[in-house]
Amino acid sequence: MTGAALVAAAAASVLIGARATPPAETLAALVAGPGGEVGGDLSDLVWRLRVPRTVLALLAGASLAVAGALAQVWTRNPMADPGIIGITSGAGLAVAIGTVAGLTAPASAALLALLGAALVAALVLAVARAADDPLTVLLVGVATAFALTAVTTVLALHQRSVLDGIRQWTVGSTVGRGGTDLVIAAVGLSVGLVLAALAARPMDLLSMGADTATGLGADPAAARTMTAAAVVVLAGCATAATGPIAFVGFAAPHLVRRFTGPALTRMLLPVALTGAAMTVLADVLGRMIARPGEVEVSVVLAVLGAPLLVAAVARPRLPMRRRRVAS
Repeated sequence: MTGAALVAAAAASVLIGARATPPAETLAALVAGPGGEVGGDLSDLVWRLRVPRTVLALLAGASLAVAGALAQVWTRNPMADPGIIGITSGAGLAVAIGTVAGLTAPASAALLALLGAALVAALVLAVARAADDPLTVLLVGVATAFALTAVTTVLALHQRSVLDGIRQWTVGSTVGRGGTDLVIAAVGLSVGLVLAALAARPMDLLSMGADTATGLGADPAAARTMTAAAVVVLAGCATAATGPIAFVGFAAPHLVRRFTGPALTRMLLPVALTGAAMTVLADVLGRMIARPGEVEVSVVLAVLGAPLLVAAVARPRLPMRRRRVAS
């Protein structure tokens, strides 16, 4: 079912744009391939704009959704999300600093984003080890996110050239991204999924308690470190490719957990597909509601995700309670 929704979302993303085009002509241009004689300008529109941004939305959405599922288990808090706990803010700030220093190449931005995400993740990991209360970890992450966002804003207002250079890091979007961004997102998702798969079973065992996990052959410290690395790679590369996009990492795990249960080993693939579908659908909706302009995908997701966050807060820690009962 999730796979069908993803295919439908991708098809809608190719057929629907800020510029209204006849579906039959759009489909013909798609079938004709890049540079095909059928469709002319429409073929360029489909293959140079819509198809790349659809693929980018798929990759970024899947990365952020898996990162969110891992972050919620890693911090032991169902409210966690790479954006909420500050990891995407750290990536954005690092890129902003690089822009001020003149490091604007996509590859440099990707490395800086990973570095910024890693530093914030290290902070959150240190707090998670020192504090037994998951709420403390969440509050530290939120405070860190606000602080880093404020510094990024100061840098953006420092001079106009800097503002223009880091504008994409203030609002996440799939518009105007190039082939390098697609490569960054694809590599990040591939590496991140491998790390997530390696960390999933040890983290599931760790949910039953450190002593039980150790007795079953898991290394709690290694499991947490592997999970943190996966979150950094997934969220850092997605942010480097699209800018900060919130709520996917929070919402997708909550939606999937109702059907699969809390085990990461069962959640990873459905969460990735759900996050990809959500991001693509939000991107399509953003093109439709402001024609001939567009609303960035991050704005659409924030508007749609806020009610879900309120609903989740009204039932705090429900998924984690189920996990304890199951264990």
